[in-house]
Amino acid sequence: MTYLSAKKIYPGNWVEPLNGWYKNIDTNDNGSNDSTKGGPTSVLAIPGYRYFQQRGYVAVTETSGVGGTVAADVIVPSPYQNDETRTNITGMVISGSATLPAYVYRTAISVASGWGDGRVASGIYAATGNVISFGRSNGGAPTAASGVGEGVIQANITSTTSGTQVGEIFFAAGTQGFGTNPFLIASGASGVTAGNVNYAVTASTIMNVFAKETANSTTTSGGFYISSGDSRAGRVGYFVVEICYIRPDEAPGYEDIDSYLIGRTVS
Repeated sequence: MTYLSAKKIYPGNWVEPLNGWYKNIDTNDNGSNDSTKGGPTSVLAIPGYRYFQQRGYVAVTETSGVGGTVAADVIVPSPYQNDETRTNITGMVISGSATLPAYVYRTAISVASGWGDGRVASGIYAATGNVISFGRSNGGAPTAASGVGEGVIQANITSTTSGTQVGEIFFAAGTQGFGTNPFLIASGASGVTAGNVNYAVTASTIMNVFAKETANSTTTSGGFYISSGDSRAGRVGYFVVEICYIRPDEAPGYEDIDSYLIGRTVS
C-alpha cells in the first residue's frame, strides 16, 4: 500500500500513540477503504520536519510440525475495530524519496506477554542459534545489520534458552530487541560508524519479521513457531514491532495561505 500524502497533527492534539494506520479511500467500490489520502499520521513537532511512529504485529500460529514461518508481513492494526470498512493494513511500509528521504532513528521488537487470560502463547520457538529480525525487506529477503544505517533500521532478538526439543531455542514472552541508536558518542572519525548513523529511506520500503541464522545473514533460516500445547489451547504468539523516523515536510501549498487571502479586509 502506497501512501499518497501524510496527515499532520500538532503536539497539542497528539493524544495517543501513532501506529501508521491510515485508509480512507474506496478506489474499487467494494465498500472497503483500500487506499489512502492524507496518511499516515505524523507529528509536526519541529517546524519543517514530520515525526512518524508505526506500530504493528505478527501473529504466530504455526507449530514445528508445519515448519514454522521464515518471513512474515507486519499487520498495522486499524484503530476502528467496529468499522468493517476500515480494515487492518497488511504490510508495514515506509515512504521516502530522494528529494524528501525518511530518516529512521528507532526500531524495536518484542514477544508479547499478554494479560494472563490464556489468549497469548507462553513464547515463541526457533532453531538453536537463530535470531528473529525486524528489518527492511530486500525483495523478500532480510538484510545484514552491518551496512551503513542498517543497524538502526533493524532490531534483532536472540535467546540462549533451550526449547522443549533438540535443536530448538525459546523466546520467552517479554523478550525485547532494539536497533542501534544513531547518536554520536565519540569525536573524530572513530565516532562515525556504520551502526550509529540514520538509515535514509529514499523509496517505498517494506518492513518484515524474519528468522535468520545471524544478524548479518541475508537469507532466511529455519522458522519461528509456537508450541503444540499453545496451539491446541487456541493461543497465539505475537511479535510486536515499532519503527520511528523523521522526514522533511513538503513545501507549503495554497491551503497554507488560503485563510489569509479570502475575505481579507484592508482599511
